Amino acid sequence: MFVPWFWQEEYRKDVPADFTLDAEEQEYADLYELTLEQMVWRRNKIGELKDPSLFKQEYPATAAEAFQMSGHDSYITPALVARARKAECDASGPLVMGLDPARFGDDGSALARRRGRKVSKVERRYKFDTMEVAGWAKQVIDAEKPVRMFIDVGGLGAGVYDRLKEQGYGEIVRAVNFASKPMEPPKFDDEGKEIPGPLNRRAEMWMNSKEWLEDVAGADIPDDDALQGDACGPGYKYDSHARLQLEKKEDMRRRGVASPDGWDAVALTFAEPVGPNTFGGALNYPDMRVA
Repeated sequence: MFVPWFWQEEYRKDVPADFTLDAEEQEYADLYELTLEQMVWRRNKIGELKDPSLFKQEYPATAAEAFQMSGHDSYITPALVARARKAECDASGPLVMGLDPARFGDDGSALARRRGRKVSKVERRYKFDTMEVAGWAKQVIDAEKPVRMFIDVGGLGAGVYDRLKEQGYGEIVRAVNFASKPMEPPKFDDEGKEIPGPLNRRAEMWMNSKEWLEDVAGADIPDDDALQGDACGPGYKYDSHARLQLEKKEDMRRRGVASPDGWDAVALTFAEPVGPNTFGGALNYPDMRVA
């Protein structure tokens, strides 16, 4: 069982008369409902360690933080995800799904559902082959009627996508190749110089999901440690052209970190803009009696 640091009674200190919280500390205190005595102790401990990242490693607030490796720089920060776990936003707009089929034997297949500011659910399935994942996706589409289901076509994904198209779901499913070029065209500054962007589609979708989390309107995701671990798992760097490059799943596996399947599925829901009139009318779902 994971126990956050602030459950320990000894991690408190008397509050000096002139003690005030800065903006980061106030957000942290509000997020975890901490007292000033706890925040005084936290500030002093960070001062002793001389590194806020080391404090998160030694005194984690969540299970996801507990398993972060020293020196690892997450593209999506734990604070962003923790805030979304506590938020409450209304689901609005069309239902969009992201399906990340497993690429390797130990990886899971993940399916995320999002309506506007709210990710309502992220499901996982393990040890499913291509036809089993396709059957699972078909059941979900028939029951919940999404406007779009974006599918990563690496690994099992190509077969899953092809099978769903064969079954008549071509209007709903869309293939996404993580390694392909970004969908958005390059942007340029006032001097005509190209503004560096994401290296590929995967980096582009993760960038979109991070901006969604950062938006002042708020974001609401399931209160789930595994999902936070996925979101905060990949590191990042910039290539020689200053383009964002996410850490590859293979590289994460080599340093002992699991594939971020859950957040890859969430990121897939940002693959393309989807509006209520995407099809200009009602969707034509295939007859559920057809195999």
